Amino acid sequence: MKFVQLKNTVIGRFELFESFHEITHFISTRVGGFSSGDFASLNLGYGTEDDAETVTRNRLLLAEDLGIPLDWFVFPRQTHSNHVYRVTNADRGRGSLDRETAIPDTDALVTNARHTCIVVQVADCVPVLLFAPDQRVIAVIHAGWRGTASRIVSETVRNMQVNYGCKPAEIFAAIGPSIQQCCYQVGDDVYEAFAHWNGDRQQIFHRHHSMLMLDLPMANRLLLLNEGVNPENIVMAPHCTKCTPEYFYSSRFSHGNTGRFVVGMMLW
Repeated sequence: MKFVQLKNTVIGRFELFESFHEITHFISTRVGGFSSGDFASLNLGYGTEDDAETVTRNRLLLAEDLGIPLDWFVFPRQTHSNHVYRVTNADRGRGSLDRETAIPDTDALVTNARHTCIVVQVADCVPVLLFAPDQRVIAVIHAGWRGTASRIVSETVRNMQVNYGCKPAEIFAAIGPSIQQCCYQVGDDVYEAFAHWNGDRQQIFHRHHSMLMLDLPMANRLLLLNEGVNPENIVMAPHCTKCTPEYFYSSRFSHGNTGRFVVGMMLW
C-alpha cells in the first residue's frame, strides 16, 4: 500500500488494483480535515463524540478530493456482525450525511452498481476490499474479532458467488491497515470464540510471555484462502493502526476515544 497526497487529504491505495481502470478505491487517513483533539483531524465517523457538523465537513472534503459526490457514498451501521448487504443504485447516499439512514446491522457491502461508493469505517478492525473483474463486482468488509470469528469474509465471498456468479479464484483482495499481532492482546474469551476454527486457530493466536496475541489480518487471509481466493491475488497492508497513530485512528492507542477512517471502493 502506498500513500497519495490529494489536494487537502492523504489517502492510501493498493498497487494491486491500479491496473483496473473501471474501479477506484481508497483508504482515508487522519491527515487533513477540521476535527481537533482526540479526533484530529479527518474524522469521518458520526458514531463518535466528535461534532457531527465537523464530521460532515470532513466527509465533504474527502469526497471533493476524490472527485466522488458524497451522495454517491453508502455507509453501513456496523455492529460487528457477519451480515452482508447487496447495494443497489437506490441505496446511494444512505448514511452519507447522518448515521440514521445508514444500512442497519451490516458489516459488509457488495455491489455491481456503477457510481455507488461503498465504504466501511474502522479504527483497529480489519478492512477488506474485494474485486471480481469479470463480473464487475466489488465488496468492502469491516472485520473485527467478532466478525472474523463468525467468518464475515467467507460470507461475503459466498454472496459474490451466489448472487453475481463470481469465481473465488478470480477475486482480488486487499487487507487494509488494522491492529496487528504486535499490539493486539486479547483474552481467553476471544480465544474461545474461535474454537470452531480447529487447526486454523493455532495459526492466528500466539503467546508472548504471559500475553495472548491475535493476528487478525492473518485470520482474514486464511478465510480468503479457505474460500478459494488465489494467494497471488491477496495483498496485506503492513501498517499497524496502533503503531501509526499519525496516519490512522486506533481505539487501542486512544483508549476508545478516537475517530474513524474509511475504506471504500466504487465502480465507474
